[in-house]
Amino acid sequence: SSGINAEWPLRPGLAFSKLANYGIKGRVTDFKGSPMTGVTITVSGVSKTIKVRHPEGYFWRPLLKGTYNISASKPGYYPLSRRNIEVMENESTVVPFILIAKKPSQVRRKARRRKRSM
Repeated sequence: SSGINAEWPLRPGLAFSKLANYGIKGRVTDFKGSPMTGVTITVSGVSKTIKVRHPEGYFWRPLLKGTYNISASKPGYYPLSRRNIEVMENESTVVPFILIAKKPSQVRRKARRRKRSM
């Protein structure tokens, strides 16, 4: 016997699969219930944002146990924040987002303001 545990090659994968169940997960839709992609998910205290790429609007973010503020944003939509979301150890917390489109006139006005300030 080599003295190496037969499970050794599997352990990193098992550890990762357990970690994959921690943190937040959810779905981003518009007001009509259609899935959204290209939405940026930001978590307070975490430097990297995530971009929703799943065609059905699903996202997942591993997080340690704690309380977080989580926001979703996309150009042309009002940003939405969820405050004091508790993430428990060994659990996934579901955080859904429904984003509402800005009226076209509001999007144009904001773009004009940016041009003027340059």
